[in-house]
Amino acid sequence: MSNRSELNSYITRLQQRLRVGVWLRGAAIFTATALAVTVALVLLLNRFAFPAHGVTAGRLTIFVALAVAAVFGIVLPVIGVTREWAVGKAEAANPGLEQRLTTFEEQVRKSNDPFLELLAADTLAHTKQTEPHSLVPDNRLFALGGAGVACLVVLVWMMADGPGYLGYGAAMLWTNRNTAPLYAIAVTPGNVTVRRNSDQLITAHVTGMHPDKAQLFAHYASASGWEPVAMQDEHDTGGGASYQFVFAGLPENVEYYVAAGPLVSTHYKLRVLDLPSVKQIKVTYHYPAWTGMKPVTEEHSGDLRAIEGTEAAIAVEMDRPLKDGRLTLDNGQMIKLAGGEGNQYRGSIRLGKDGAYHLADIDGGQEVRLSEDYFIATDKAMPPEISIDRPGGDYRASPIEEVTVGVTARDEFGLHDVRLHYSVNGGPTQDVSLLGSAGAKSANGSHMLPLEEFKLVPGDLVSVYATARDGHSEARTDISFVQVEPFEREFSQSQQTGGNGGGSGGNNQMEISRRQKELIAATWKQQ
Repeated sequence: MSNRSELNSYITRLQQRLRVGVWLRGAAIFTATALAVTVALVLLLNRFAFPAHGVTAGRLTIFVALAVAAVFGIVLPVIGVTREWAVGKAEAANPGLEQRLTTFEEQVRKSNDPFLELLAADTLAHTKQTEPHSLVPDNRLFALGGAGVACLVVLVWMMADGPGYLGYGAAMLWTNRNTAPLYAIAVTPGNVTVRRNSDQLITAHVTGMHPDKAQLFAHYASASGWEPVAMQDEHDTGGGASYQFVFAGLPENVEYYVAAGPLVSTHYKLRVLDLPSVKQIKVTYHYPAWTGMKPVTEEHSGDLRAIEGTEAAIAVEMDRPLKDGRLTLDNGQMIKLAGGEGNQYRGSIRLGKDGAYHLADIDGGQEVRLSEDYFIATDKAMPPEISIDRPGGDYRASPIEEVTVGVTARDEFGLHDVRLHYSVNGGPTQDVSLLGSAGAKSANGSHMLPLEEFKLVPGDLVSVYATARDGHSEARTDISFVQVEPFEREFSQSQQTGGNGGGSGGNNQMEISRRQKELIAATWKQQ
């Protein structure tokens, strides 16, 4: 390779090294600008609770800032890394070149001077101290690259998993993902139609912050401007704040909104109408068939209380006709009212759980409340109560004893069946009915177990339990045992020391009985 070609290669490597440094510096400037502008905008927007227009302006600001950083930090500097600029950098870093490199670059462009080879050789001798990596050291490249990567990593972390408002704001500015608002104000009931001269409670719930105060701004139909009024701060344990205000005796339509700190709600309207009123409510309870109870009617009643499964037929008398009357449950279910003759309307509610309901009408496609809440109290259908009073738990008896088993049962809706069940040594179960009169709300019965007729021997077992059934469910007692033992036990010192065979047999029989009890009880529990 000629000296001229070698010097040209040196200048090219010098230019490439400088260009890499400029690229990395520009990338670091670009990512640092993105991070710094994002953090600054998040801090600013957080003061105003991230309004939609503010977020849009923030995105535009980021775009402009990055465009400026890209142009002045990357594009223009990279374009400026020419051979002449690289030669100037080398001359400045190595005064010993004494403009030789500059002269060579100028002469190369002008002509094919035969003295260029000599100039190139002389210049190469002075470039040993100005290698490309000495102008842009590796540690500088690593520092610039590391700074750019660090800024990018921090920015991505903020967007993906940043804490609090920093993460939320960064994600809003960069990704526009559909996340729940960090700060929000929810106003209820919103747009609603109410009765003229009635009271209406307005509630504002703020999440994400707890402003010192909240104001409701109202604009009545007959007024010319907005009237501000302070809302009452209510205790809120959900990490936010709740405020309330009551419009008392609303005479006309009113538009309103709520401002709490930097948050401002949507505008809502309360439409005031002359609405029908409830004159009377009559409720007829149709109880489940299994209870055997006849229908019961309650006059001048609105609250409902009955056993689950009861059908409550509601008859409502209004002072004027309804357009589209409904019974509205607290779970949102709406039951259409039938009738209308003489302003009499009918509907029914099946009681399944506690709750509430109110009367409403539909006006212009919107529900209009006509009454306060009426409560629904549902009583659970409990199974019968039953117990074995005698002998009361496990009992030890002789083989010829007559054991009386007494059973007591009761049920609110009447007993359909009461039975005693017993089994000898786990054999077939025998049933004995103890209910004297079907439908009785209580029963006391007993049955005698003639152990002698069962031909039992010591160690045998009779298992006993009782059941009671009404029209809805069945209940049973725990299982108990009558254990047969010898007439009497005689022990002497001689038997204890010399009669080990007999004692061992007795212990074995007791162990067999115990295991038999456990087996019978386990089988019974699986039934």
